[in-house]
Amino acid sequence: MKFNQKSTLFLSLFMLWSFVALVFVFNPKSKDKETVVEAPTARAEFFSRENVQQRSEYIHQMLANPSTDEIPVNIREMESEFIQELKLNANLNRLKMSAAGVNAQNNPSLLTWNSLGPNNVGGRTRAVAIDVTNENIILAAGVSGGVWRSTNGGQSWTKTTDPEELHSVTCIVQDTRPGKENVWYYGTGELVGNSTRSPGAPFRGDGIYKSTDGGLTWEPLASTQVNNPEKFNSPFMYVWDITLNPNSANDEIIAAIYGGVVRSADGGQTWGTVLGNSLYEVGNNVDLNNVPAIFYTEVYRANNGVFYATLSRSTNTANAFSQLAGIYKSDDGVNWTRFIAHTGLPYRRTEIGASLSNPNIVYFLSDTGQGHKLIKYNNVTGAKEDRSGNLPDGTDEEIESFDSQSSYDLFVRVHPADENTVFVGGTNIYRSTDGFATKGNVKWIGGYNPDVEGNSSYPNHHPDQHDLVFLPSNPNVMISVNDGGIFRTSNNLASPVVYESLNNGYITTQYYTINMSQSPADNFAFGGLQDNGSILSTIGTGNNGVSLIGGDGGFTASTRFGINYYTSFQNGQVYRLTLNRNFTLSSFARVDPSGAGADPSQPILFINPYVLDHNNGNRMFYAGGDFLWRNRNLSQIPSGLQTKTDVNWEKLEKTEITSGSISALETSSDQENILYYGTSEGQVFRMDFAHSDGYTVTEITSDIFTPGGYVNSIAVNPTNANEIMVVFSNYQIKSVFRSTDGGTTFEGISGNLEESPGAMGGGPSVRWAEIVPKADGFTEYYLATSVGLFRSTVINEENTIWIQEGAQSIGSVPVNMLDYRRSDGKIVVATHGNGLYQSQISGVVPEPVIQSGSGLVVENAFPNPFTNNIAINYTLPETDVVRARVYNSDGKLVKTIALGLGFQGENEIFWNGTDVKNSPVPPGVYIIRVEYRGEIKVQKVIYTRE
Repeated sequence: MKFNQKSTLFLSLFMLWSFVALVFVFNPKSKDKETVVEAPTARAEFFSRENVQQRSEYIHQMLANPSTDEIPVNIREMESEFIQELKLNANLNRLKMSAAGVNAQNNPSLLTWNSLGPNNVGGRTRAVAIDVTNENIILAAGVSGGVWRSTNGGQSWTKTTDPEELHSVTCIVQDTRPGKENVWYYGTGELVGNSTRSPGAPFRGDGIYKSTDGGLTWEPLASTQVNNPEKFNSPFMYVWDITLNPNSANDEIIAAIYGGVVRSADGGQTWGTVLGNSLYEVGNNVDLNNVPAIFYTEVYRANNGVFYATLSRSTNTANAFSQLAGIYKSDDGVNWTRFIAHTGLPYRRTEIGASLSNPNIVYFLSDTGQGHKLIKYNNVTGAKEDRSGNLPDGTDEEIESFDSQSSYDLFVRVHPADENTVFVGGTNIYRSTDGFATKGNVKWIGGYNPDVEGNSSYPNHHPDQHDLVFLPSNPNVMISVNDGGIFRTSNNLASPVVYESLNNGYITTQYYTINMSQSPADNFAFGGLQDNGSILSTIGTGNNGVSLIGGDGGFTASTRFGINYYTSFQNGQVYRLTLNRNFTLSSFARVDPSGAGADPSQPILFINPYVLDHNNGNRMFYAGGDFLWRNRNLSQIPSGLQTKTDVNWEKLEKTEITSGSISALETSSDQENILYYGTSEGQVFRMDFAHSDGYTVTEITSDIFTPGGYVNSIAVNPTNANEIMVVFSNYQIKSVFRSTDGGTTFEGISGNLEESPGAMGGGPSVRWAEIVPKADGFTEYYLATSVGLFRSTVINEENTIWIQEGAQSIGSVPVNMLDYRRSDGKIVVATHGNGLYQSQISGVVPEPVIQSGSGLVVENAFPNPFTNNIAINYTLPETDVVRARVYNSDGKLVKTIALGLGFQGENEIFWNGTDVKNSPVPPGVYIIRVEYRGEIKVQKVIYTRE
């Protein structure tokens, strides 16, 4: 995820904007023009140098079995089998409970779940095709979001993948023979790039699926399914591309899969390898991880009936290169001739494109492992022209270098009416009108915005390109798919190219995190997404999302009073935001501590946790790798900065961990000032008096935890801080534990979410937990898992029964997080592939009323005298703007130390004995004046030096 930080030249203006924003917040009837500022952003590129290792390690550490340090191969298929059996048992249990007259608390009704979108934001899409019988029918698919179908040119979409089917779709193709147009096929398995798996253990697929009704329903081709899910034993787990032979009387399918190219002449009933490694024939008992094999393959059929295929020199074994690497062609799909051999360089992926107007001219775009190569090939003469030198290389200041992120995003497509108009895609789209014969005719037409410094997207487009298709009736109309979904232009020859989003209910976004705004006045949730930053989604008003900040979105948080909202992106960059009435950004400040993550062996995580104190919206705890950090007044951090800050941050020395990184934390609610935190190495700690300098830390790691497990979530009962749930996200270890005595003892409660008593097999990765106390005295427990959402109302140690929620809506897609609001029971669930779902829990115990008095109350400053920092504690009856200023004994203003929000209840302001230039003031007596709604309170303090 490489990124360039933007200039901060307008700091003073930003600070003014922040104050103006607060005025608008507290004067909602104002009709003046609202202030809007540009959101901070970061590039979200999967394979950029800065973050690929960290991201890989983060995902791997979350999911790998700590005993083997490996993510189980074929785990998705194992999970699928497990969830089917779990549902069968659940139905049987329901029947038994009903027959026995068990009460409703032990046999609860399920919630009703509705999609929350975001309807206008799409997720990573590799597959798209236009129906030859009706160009208004488009089929597209997300790599973890399933197949979607539009009948009106992308103005609306319907999901056609069953909730229980595998959602990892990477390519899609239609049988165009007359009378066969209702037959479609799609391939599964993303070998490179899926964020729910590390590159060393990618998101495996489950073969090829077929539709005979125009893509409305799908069935797997049995011959491509996994027979032994315990092993990586089928190359069909990774399908790069599929093409068909429209000139054949048979149902002829040619597929580029892991290791080579295979062909079926009977609609996929039987297969034979025609090119590359013959992995399909090795047998079910062979683990393909142990068989050297070609990594990248591709197949393409030109309009003249000639088939082309490519095999990478790169294999699954480091430094073991394939002697078969190169570019091949065939007239029948059976007999192949290599006419370009790939030697010398570690060639990875090679993409193919030809024009309808002259299918004998073919372009090949390769990631060589040391740059990119573009070859123009004439099938009639055999001539090969190397056009690589005219790919964007950064020598033109206005055109960024072509970057495919190590083959993650790569294509070459040729305009159907002009063999010389060629489009290449990587992070960006570039167009050449002379087939890249020269550099002068190359234009940057998509991805990142060439006209704006920094990392914003091309207008109405998105970075990280995966394919282009052209409208049959007008080849200038082009559909582009990328990590942001689906986009359309009516003129791909224009300058600039103008796009419109087709993400109109194409819900394929991939969420990492979610937060239900805790203010009863707010009717929205916001969370962090892969490659789509942080998105705010309103409930019940169209389900559209509003982009808050860019990059790979991380944790989000809100106060119970609204007003200030916190979002983050990769590597723990956290921002405080204020929003206008239409949710546009009115101010921001970067608030993460400058000293955190100093030890590279215990880094800040790629998606790094932090939490606001439930009882103090200006107090934050931040996971800083090897230490927790605490900020007791975030409002004193000035707006407009995009750099880390020291303001009010304290490294909590007693929280140090000796290995791994802090990976989860949560504070208590009704019983204040208790915090629990866990680590990536399986340790869990309790912190008491978390608000004060007198805090204590106790390790509560249980001997029934699996050593080395990854603590991904800790849930605290909001009405009883001694009841907690600890969640380990690794596969094939015990996942969920509960304590009712503050961590003194624990019991395992994974129950039926483990396939075996030892937790081996296909049980899911559990990602998140929430505890929901009800007014009737009962408690509900929720778990987000890699196979959907589950709930239990009765905890019975390892006999706990977890029931799937939203089986026909949320389904079995990965759920990474959930959150609910105590004020009204609204609950929201974040999936990695199908966006958000929301529901309503009835009878939730509400938050207690804050006891705050009737006016401004300022307590004695402490410590007084002071040498480093002094704290002024005050209480407010209602949330509003507070100003605090320091004067010397002569009555001269020394510094304004606070001009921001104070929240209803207890607050703190700090002064470190410096003036407006941050220089130490002379020792002496100073007056601190606190102002709130016309009330003024004064404190006399004494500053000394050591």
